Amino acid sequence: MDVILGFLRPSSGLVSISERDPVVVQKSWPGKISYVPQDVQIIEGSIMENITLDFSGEFDETILQNSVNAAVLQEDIANLDEGFDTQIGERGLKLSGGQKQRLGVARALYSNPDLLVFDEATSSLDPITENRIADNIYNKLSGRTVIAHRLSTVMNADKIIYLKDGRLIASGTFSELKESVPEFLKQAELSGL
Repeated sequence: MDVILGFLRPSSGLVSISERDPVVVQKSWPGKISYVPQDVQIIEGSIMENITLDFSGEFDETILQNSVNAAVLQEDIANLDEGFDTQIGERGLKLSGGQKQRLGVARALYSNPDLLVFDEATSSLDPITENRIADNIYNKLSGRTVIAHRLSTVMNADKIIYLKDGRLIASGTFSELKESVPEFLKQAELSGL
C-alpha cells in the first residue's frame, strides 16, 4: 500500500496509476486517492472538521451527508447533542474505535476519490456494519477502485487481484478466486465468507 501511495519506491518493477508515478498522481490530482488506515488520526475539533478537514466552516453539505451515510455514521452523529458540531476531544477520546474508523471512511469519501486504499480500515467494526459500508461503496458509490486486504471489504468487488509475496497469483470475482485458488478459499472459509 505504501508503494501505491507513493511513500515507498518498489525494489524492482514499476507501479503506476493511470500510467503515472504515484507521487505525481498525488500532486496532480489532490483528493483523488484516499487512504484509510487502521488507526485513524483524529484532530482536535468537531466531527465536521474531522471529516472535511476544513476549519473555515465551508463545506459541501451533500457530499458531507453522502460520505457520512456511506460510512454508516449518521445515527452516531444524530445521537450527539451538538451533531456535526460536537467536539470530539484530543485524539478522539470521546469516540469508540469503530466510530473513529467510520469517521476515517467518511473523511476519505468526502474528497470524492477515484481510488480508495483501505489498510485494515474496518477492523474495529462488527461484520454487519463492515458489510453495510462495503455495500455502500460498491453499490451506491460505484465507479471507484478499492484496494484492501480484508476479504470482507473486497468480496463484492467486480475484480479482485490476488497477490502473494508481491506476485500476481490470480484475478477474478470473489467466487472465481474461491474456486481457482486453494489459499484464497482457505482464507475465505477462515473469515466465515
